[in-house]
Amino acid sequence: MPRASVPRWRLALEARADLPDEGGGYLPGWVKIGEVFASIEAASGLESLLESRQAQRVTHRVTLRSSAPGASARPRADQRFRAGEAILDIRAVFDMDGRGRRLVCLCEEGSPS
Repeated sequence: MPRASVPRWRLALEARADLPDEGGGYLPGWVKIGEVFASIEAASGLESLLESRQAQRVTHRVTLRSSAPGASARPRADQRFRAGEAILDIRAVFDMDGRGRRLVCLCEEGSPS
């Protein structure tokens, strides 16, 4: 099995949360729950026409050190990574080699909202 590249990206791990608004209610948003160092590899790209506009879908493989199942630092498919303004929505998470040392997160480029 090929070795993962050296983790060189510092990524914020974010989870969905209800954030207070100015009117005393709540709005859906994202909060930082941790940071990880990871390697990022482009996986695939697809360009298509959607409602008379071009749309792109770009996916990445994010590889990082594993953490225990259920730990707050372990990424899940309902979370996302952020690197500055870049957003990577996590679609799937799996153990890279079955030994529990590295996780691979299949991600899709997302938007800040």
